[in-house]
Amino acid sequence: MPPVPFLKKMKIAFAAAFTEPVYALFAASAALNLLLVYFFILLQTTTLEVFFASNTAFYNAASVMTTLLIAVLFGLALGLLLYQKRPGAEGGAAAGGQSAAGSVLGAISTGCPVCGAWLVSALGIGGGLVAFPFQGLELKALALFFLGWAVYAGVEGVYRQRQKVCALEKTGWRKYALHWAVALAAVAVFALPIAATALNIKFTFQADAQSIPAKGAQSAPQGSQEDLVSQVLPEEGYALGITYGDMGPKLIEAGVIDLDKFVQVYERAGRPLTQRQLDILTKGSNEEIVMSRDNAYFLLNLFWAFGLANDNRILKKGPLAQYRGLAGVGAFASTGGWTLSKTRATDYYSTLALAPLTSAQQKELEEFAYNSYRPCCNNSTAFADCNHGMAALGMAELMAAAGASADDMFAALKRANAYWFPQQYLDLARYFQVREGLAWNEVDPRVVMGKNFSTASGWSRVRNWLKNNDAAAQAPAGGAAGCGV
Repeated sequence: MPPVPFLKKMKIAFAAAFTEPVYALFAASAALNLLLVYFFILLQTTTLEVFFASNTAFYNAASVMTTLLIAVLFGLALGLLLYQKRPGAEGGAAAGGQSAAGSVLGAISTGCPVCGAWLVSALGIGGGLVAFPFQGLELKALALFFLGWAVYAGVEGVYRQRQKVCALEKTGWRKYALHWAVALAAVAVFALPIAATALNIKFTFQADAQSIPAKGAQSAPQGSQEDLVSQVLPEEGYALGITYGDMGPKLIEAGVIDLDKFVQVYERAGRPLTQRQLDILTKGSNEEIVMSRDNAYFLLNLFWAFGLANDNRILKKGPLAQYRGLAGVGAFASTGGWTLSKTRATDYYSTLALAPLTSAQQKELEEFAYNSYRPCCNNSTAFADCNHGMAALGMAELMAAAGASADDMFAALKRANAYWFPQQYLDLARYFQVREGLAWNEVDPRVVMGKNFSTASGWSRVRNWLKNNDAAAQAPAGGAAGCGV
């Protein structure tokens, strides 16, 4: 008897399973619920507006299309599985197991590479998904493979039940062909970061924003776009009141920073480190840290490494440890996503006494950390689950050790966040200018860094108000970096 084409089997299987309302409704419900799960996960860390504005059209389209397709395949696979396990059904156990395994693996692989990193922490990669050269789209491709396999197994199982056909016995290598294919696909995907690093390949899917007016451009009248940009992102930068000291050499010596990896990140981004920055890393410096447009990206990763490694009770007993436990802290983007160390980032988590604090200094730090926020999510600086949060914590620890007050830290983060999130803080500056009649330097740092403004939800409300009142500001340059190194 000639083999039956798979499309014919699929037609028979779908007709059998999904013409019965209970299985069709189950499949639709499973698909919809998976989409809702990921939607709510996304809203825990950002907003749809922020997500779409932060990435290129290709990445947004690929992410949305693959997520929708994954949800559909997930629903089909579970619907076929449920049909095979209906009362009175015979056979289909093997295909049912394959369908279930593929559905689960596919579902947990489709989350946002950064925001939903905890979903794949069981696979041992956590926030390290940001190391993938295609920023996590590889995992979505792997999810499609798993779910395609699950649907295939489900179709075969239902077809055999309906036609009462026994599965052909496979021998030799054919018996394990599918297992080898799944293993090879997984290995190929997880080997991509290693290959990308070795071949110096890096794709960027962050959106290109309109350039900031160059220094020396013709001056614009008060209240113009250029004037607002000069207030929020001054060319001369902002002095933080702290020095570099020997944190660079100490971080390298301890292995928190692998110098070769650190240098390669900036070369791949098209912004190679200057000799001055290399000296800061390898020799240290007593010069005051002045954050500007030119070094915001450099300081983001340097402060990130410092905040990750510095021993402080906010990391040991604060929200990160409470949420996941110290054994599970590697699942965050600020920990698993730090791929520039000699070994795993968790090997250095809160282990080095780089900025020991007195009880009074710790009190100032915690007043700041638990009451300041960042616009990529709704979490406080104390809940440093992303690179920006960990960098802000590291910067504040350095300031606290130097005797800075909480007010000083709020003022510093108001400036630092503006360089790291130029679109959001340009919007906030416009809001205070139009609605409150305040120039940016007149806005209270504690107010603007609070949850009403410097969170994803707070900024979104401001953005909507600006749009509704025809006062939205144009986006300046794209910022220091996204959620990865």
